[in-house]
Amino acid sequence: MATAKNDMELAQALYVWDRDVSTALLADVALLEVALRNALNKQLVLAFGPDWYRQDIGLDDRTRNALALAWKKLPHGKRTLDDLVSRLMFGFWRDLLSAVGYLGREPQRFQCDYEKLWRSALHLAFPGGKAIATAEGGRFTRTWTLEIVSLVHATRNRAAHHEPFITDFPLPGQHSRVTVEHAYSASLKLAGLLDRDLAIALASLSSVPSVLSVRPVPSGALSATADLDPESNSRHIE
Repeated sequence: MATAKNDMELAQALYVWDRDVSTALLADVALLEVALRNALNKQLVLAFGPDWYRQDIGLDDRTRNALALAWKKLPHGKRTLDDLVSRLMFGFWRDLLSAVGYLGREPQRFQCDYEKLWRSALHLAFPGGKAIATAEGGRFTRTWTLEIVSLVHATRNRAAHHEPFITDFPLPGQHSRVTVEHAYSASLKLAGLLDRDLAIALASLSSVPSVLSVRPVPSGALSATADLDPESNSRHIE
Protein backbone atom coordinates (compact mmCIF):
# COMPACT_ATOMS: atom_id res chain seq x y z
CA MET A 1 0.00 0.00 0.00
CA ALA A 2 2.91 2.37 0.64
CA THR A 3 4.00 2.23 -3.00
CA ALA A 4 0.41 2.77 -4.11
CA LYS A 5 0.02 5.66 -1.64
CA ASN A 6 -3.07 4.04 -0.09
CA ASP A 7 -4.79 3.72 -3.46
CA MET A 8 -6.44 0.30 -3.12
CA GLU A 9 -7.16 -0.10 -6.83
CA LEU A 10 -3.57 0.74 -7.75
CA ALA A 11 -2.25 -1.55 -5.01
CA GLN A 12 -4.21 -4.48 -6.44
CA ALA A 13 -3.04 -3.70 -9.96
CA LEU A 14 0.59 -3.52 -8.79
CA TYR A 15 0.23 -6.84 -6.98
CA VAL A 16 -0.96 -8.57 -10.15
CA TRP A 17 1.72 -6.82 -12.21
CA ASP A 18 4.39 -7.94 -9.74
CA ARG A 19 3.14 -11.52 -10.08
CA ASP A 20 3.47 -11.26 -13.85
CA VAL A 21 7.02 -9.88 -13.51
CA SER A 22 8.02 -12.84 -11.33
CA THR A 23 6.46 -15.31 -13.78
CA ALA A 24 8.28 -13.74 -16.72
CA LEU A 25 11.63 -13.69 -14.90
CA LEU A 26 11.29 -17.32 -13.82
CA ALA A 27 10.54 -18.37 -17.39
CA ASP A 28 13.85 -16.81 -18.48
CA VAL A 29 15.80 -18.31 -15.59
CA ALA A 30 14.39 -21.75 -16.39
CA LEU A 31 16.35 -21.62 -19.65
CA LEU A 32 19.44 -20.05 -18.11
CA GLU A 33 19.74 -22.46 -15.20
CA VAL A 34 19.74 -25.50 -17.47
CA ALA A 35 22.20 -23.84 -19.87
CA LEU A 36 24.53 -22.88 -17.01
CA ARG A 37 24.63 -26.30 -15.37
CA ASN A 38 25.11 -28.04 -18.71
CA ALA A 39 27.96 -25.72 -19.68
CA LEU A 40 29.78 -26.10 -16.35
CA ASN A 41 29.25 -29.86 -16.26
CA LYS A 42 30.60 -30.16 -19.80
CA GLN A 43 33.86 -28.48 -18.81
CA LEU A 44 34.18 -30.58 -15.67
CA VAL A 45 33.75 -33.74 -17.75
CA LEU A 46 36.33 -32.56 -20.28
CA ALA A 47 38.81 -31.69 -17.54
CA PHE A 48 38.29 -34.57 -15.11
CA GLY A 49 36.18 -37.18 -16.87
CA PRO A 50 32.52 -38.24 -16.51
CA ASP A 51 33.09 -39.24 -12.90
CA TRP A 52 34.37 -35.80 -11.82
CA TYR A 53 31.91 -35.82 -8.94
CA ARG A 54 33.74 -38.82 -7.44
CA GLN A 55 37.15 -37.17 -7.61
CA ASP A 56 38.96 -34.69 -5.39
CA ILE A 57 38.88 -31.68 -7.70
CA GLY A 58 39.28 -29.11 -4.93
CA LEU A 59 35.70 -28.61 -3.78
CA ASP A 60 35.02 -27.08 -0.38
CA ASP A 61 32.76 -28.47 2.34
CA ARG A 62 29.74 -26.44 1.25
CA THR A 63 29.91 -27.74 -2.30
CA ARG A 64 30.71 -31.31 -1.23
CA ASN A 65 27.72 -31.31 1.12
CA ALA A 66 25.41 -30.10 -1.65
CA LEU A 67 26.79 -32.79 -3.94
CA ALA A 68 26.31 -35.50 -1.33
CA LEU A 69 22.76 -34.39 -0.57
CA ALA A 70 21.77 -34.42 -4.24
CA TRP A 71 23.33 -37.88 -4.65
CA LYS A 72 21.49 -39.19 -1.59
CA LYS A 73 18.15 -38.03 -2.97
CA LEU A 74 18.61 -39.91 -6.24
CA PRO A 75 16.93 -43.33 -6.50
CA HIS A 76 19.55 -46.08 -6.58
CA GLY A 77 18.60 -47.00 -10.13
CA LYS A 78 19.11 -43.42 -11.35
CA ARG A 79 22.49 -42.50 -9.94
CA THR A 80 24.00 -41.34 -13.22
CA LEU A 81 25.82 -38.12 -14.06
CA ASP A 82 22.84 -36.74 -15.98
CA ASP A 83 20.48 -37.43 -13.09
CA LEU A 84 22.90 -35.87 -10.62
CA VAL A 85 23.39 -32.73 -12.71
CA SER A 86 19.64 -32.19 -12.97
CA ARG A 87 19.24 -32.68 -9.22
CA LEU A 88 21.87 -30.13 -8.19
CA MET A 89 20.42 -26.72 -7.37
CA PHE A 90 21.30 -23.40 -9.02
CA GLY A 91 23.25 -22.45 -5.89
CA PHE A 92 25.62 -25.38 -6.39
CA TRP A 93 26.67 -24.15 -9.82
CA ARG A 94 26.95 -20.55 -8.64
CA ASP A 95 29.19 -21.67 -5.78
CA LEU A 96 31.62 -23.28 -8.23
CA LEU A 97 32.49 -19.70 -9.21
CA SER A 98 32.66 -18.43 -5.66
CA ALA A 99 35.52 -17.09 -3.60
CA VAL A 100 37.82 -19.25 -1.53
CA GLY A 101 36.15 -21.98 0.53
CA TYR A 102 37.39 -24.41 3.13
CA LEU A 103 37.55 -28.15 3.56
CA GLY A 104 37.52 -29.91 6.92
CA ARG A 105 37.50 -28.66 10.49
CA GLU A 106 40.24 -27.35 12.71
CA PRO A 107 42.90 -28.44 13.09
CA GLN A 108 42.41 -30.22 9.74
CA ARG A 109 40.94 -27.19 7.93
CA PHE A 110 42.34 -26.45 4.49
CA GLN A 111 41.73 -23.66 2.00
CA CYS A 112 40.30 -24.60 -1.42
CA ASP A 113 41.49 -22.70 -4.47
CA TYR A 114 38.47 -22.06 -6.69
CA GLU A 115 40.53 -19.76 -8.87
CA LYS A 116 42.54 -22.80 -9.93
CA LEU A 117 39.33 -24.63 -10.90
CA TRP A 118 38.22 -21.55 -12.85
CA ARG A 119 41.48 -21.22 -14.77
CA SER A 120 41.82 -24.92 -15.52
CA ALA A 121 38.28 -25.59 -16.70
CA LEU A 122 35.29 -23.47 -15.77
CA HIS A 123 36.15 -20.28 -17.67
CA LEU A 124 35.64 -22.28 -20.87
CA ALA A 125 31.93 -22.59 -20.02
CA PHE A 126 31.55 -18.90 -20.93
CA PRO A 127 32.84 -18.46 -24.50
CA GLY A 128 31.23 -15.03 -24.79
CA GLY A 129 32.80 -13.74 -21.61
CA LYS A 130 35.88 -11.97 -22.94
CA ALA A 131 34.02 -10.07 -25.67
CA ILE A 132 31.22 -8.92 -23.37
CA ALA A 133 33.57 -7.88 -20.55
CA THR A 134 35.82 -6.00 -22.97
CA ALA A 135 32.83 -4.20 -24.50
CA GLU A 136 31.95 -2.98 -21.00
CA GLY A 137 35.50 -1.84 -20.33
CA GLY A 138 36.05 -4.66 -17.84
CA ARG A 139 37.97 -7.92 -17.59
CA PHE A 140 36.62 -11.43 -17.97
CA THR A 141 37.40 -12.94 -14.57
CA ARG A 142 35.84 -15.41 -12.18
CA THR A 143 34.73 -12.57 -9.89
CA TRP A 144 33.16 -10.61 -12.75
CA THR A 145 31.29 -13.72 -13.93
CA LEU A 146 30.20 -14.59 -10.39
CA GLU A 147 28.55 -11.18 -9.98
CA ILE A 148 26.36 -11.81 -13.02
CA VAL A 149 25.47 -15.38 -12.06
CA SER A 150 24.76 -14.30 -8.47
CA LEU A 151 22.36 -11.59 -9.60
CA VAL A 152 20.45 -14.04 -11.79
CA HIS A 153 20.38 -16.52 -8.90
CA ALA A 154 19.13 -13.86 -6.47
CA THR A 155 16.45 -12.86 -8.97
CA ARG A 156 15.36 -16.46 -9.33
CA ASN A 157 15.07 -16.89 -5.55
CA ARG A 158 13.24 -13.62 -5.10
CA ALA A 159 10.68 -14.54 -7.76
CA ALA A 160 10.29 -18.10 -6.45
CA HIS A 161 9.73 -16.85 -2.90
CA HIS A 162 7.11 -14.30 -4.02
CA GLU A 163 9.15 -11.29 -2.93
CA PRO A 164 8.27 -8.02 -4.69
CA PHE A 165 9.98 -6.36 -7.65
CA ILE A 166 7.93 -3.17 -7.36
CA THR A 167 10.94 -1.30 -5.92
CA ASP A 168 14.65 -1.96 -6.12
CA PHE A 169 15.85 -4.79 -3.92
CA PRO A 170 19.03 -5.75 -2.03
CA LEU A 171 21.34 -8.56 -3.04
CA PRO A 172 22.02 -11.19 -0.36
CA GLY A 173 25.03 -10.26 1.75
CA GLN A 174 25.55 -6.94 -0.02
CA HIS A 175 24.65 -3.32 0.60
CA SER A 176 23.92 -2.58 -3.05
CA ARG A 177 20.41 -2.60 -4.46
CA VAL A 178 19.27 -3.40 -7.98
CA THR A 179 16.18 -2.83 -10.06
CA VAL A 180 14.15 -5.41 -11.94
CA GLU A 181 15.48 -3.86 -15.16
CA HIS A 182 19.01 -4.54 -13.95
CA ALA A 183 18.05 -8.12 -13.09
CA TYR A 184 16.65 -8.66 -16.58
CA SER A 185 19.78 -7.18 -18.11
CA ALA A 186 21.89 -9.65 -16.09
CA SER A 187 19.82 -12.53 -17.48
CA LEU A 188 20.49 -11.43 -21.04
CA LYS A 189 24.17 -10.98 -20.25
CA LEU A 190 24.46 -14.45 -18.74
CA ALA A 191 22.84 -15.90 -21.84
CA GLY A 192 25.42 -14.10 -23.97
CA LEU A 193 28.26 -15.43 -21.84
CA LEU A 194 27.06 -18.98 -22.33
CA ASP A 195 25.95 -19.00 -25.95
CA ARG A 196 25.27 -16.32 -28.55
CA ASP A 197 22.29 -18.21 -29.99
CA LEU A 198 20.82 -18.57 -26.50
CA ALA A 199 21.09 -14.82 -26.00
CA ILE A 200 19.28 -14.16 -29.28
CA ALA A 201 16.57 -16.67 -28.43
CA LEU A 202 16.07 -15.33 -24.91
CA ALA A 203 15.78 -11.76 -26.12
CA SER A 204 13.14 -12.91 -28.60
CA LEU A 205 11.19 -15.18 -26.24
CA SER A 206 11.29 -13.18 -23.01
CA SER A 207 8.07 -11.50 -21.94
CA VAL A 208 9.82 -9.38 -19.30
CA PRO A 209 10.05 -6.19 -21.43
CA SER A 210 6.36 -6.28 -22.34
CA VAL A 211 5.37 -6.82 -18.70
CA LEU A 212 7.60 -3.99 -17.50
CA SER A 213 6.13 -1.66 -20.09
CA VAL A 214 2.61 -1.95 -18.63
CA ARG A 215 3.41 -1.21 -15.00
CA PRO A 216 0.32 0.35 -13.39
CA VAL A 217 0.61 4.03 -12.48
CA PRO A 218 -1.74 6.36 -10.60
CA SER A 219 -4.48 7.74 -12.81
CA GLY A 220 -3.37 11.24 -11.92
CA ALA A 221 0.06 10.53 -13.33
CA LEU A 222 -1.49 9.57 -16.65
CA SER A 223 -3.49 12.78 -16.75
CA ALA A 224 -0.45 14.86 -15.89
CA THR A 225 1.56 13.21 -18.64
CA ALA A 226 -1.19 13.87 -21.17
CA ASP A 227 -1.43 17.52 -20.12
CA LEU A 228 2.33 18.00 -20.47
CA ASP A 229 2.41 16.49 -23.96
CA PRO A 230 -0.79 17.37 -25.83
CA GLU A 231 0.70 16.37 -29.21
CA SER A 232 1.43 12.88 -27.90
CA ASN A 233 -2.08 12.71 -26.47
CA SER A 234 -3.68 13.61 -29.79
CA ARG A 235 -1.77 10.87 -31.54
CA HIS A 236 -3.03 8.40 -28.97
CA ILE A 237 -6.64 9.44 -29.66
CA GLU A 238 -6.18 8.86 -33.36
